[in-house]
Parts: sequence; structure tokens; C-alpha cells
Amino acid sequence: MIFYTSDLHFGHANAIKFDERPFTDVDDMAEGMIHNWNSRVGKNDTVYILGDFCFKLKDPEPILARLKGRKHLIIGNHDQVLSLIHISEPTRLQLIS
Repeated sequence: MIFYTSDLHFGHANAIKFDERPFTDVDDMAEGMIHNWNSRVGKNDTVYILGDFCFKLKDPEPILARLKGRKHLIIGNHDQVLSLIHISEPTRLQLIS
């Protein structure tokens, strides 16, 4: 199956308030979104992330490692950290700029 998503904003505390997300803090949001993602996406599915995967995360790799599927990220304005880090397993995420 192929999935499309955008504007996940992992690590973005203000997204909880601005988007009226039902989470208490960024850790609660991350756990909830990882659970929701993995309840729909299988390990062989393809997911296109149309920008803004994360915001102000020093290391998004632990979250990426927990998300099922083959992920392709089109870099958004909040995803600069992803273009600067070295993903230890290149199969975990393909960056599209």
C-alpha cells in the first residue's frame, strides 16, 4: 500500500496548541502519532511525507526507526535537521529535495 502524509511536526510543542492536537506534550504527541502510524502502515508499505516531518529535534532517527514502512521525505521548511544528519541506515528514509 502507498500512503501520503504531511505536517507531522514531531517535536513541535506549538503544533499541539495551534493545531488543537489532543496531546499533553511533545513526548505524548510522538507516542500517539507513532502508535497511529504503525497501526495503519506495514513494514513493506511506502509512505511519502510531504514536508515538515519534525521541528527542533536534534536527532529524529529514533522516531524514524520506530515508524514502519519505506519512508520518502520531501523536505519542508521545518526539516532542515534531516538534510544535515547522517541517517545510519539509508533504507530508513529517502530524502527528496
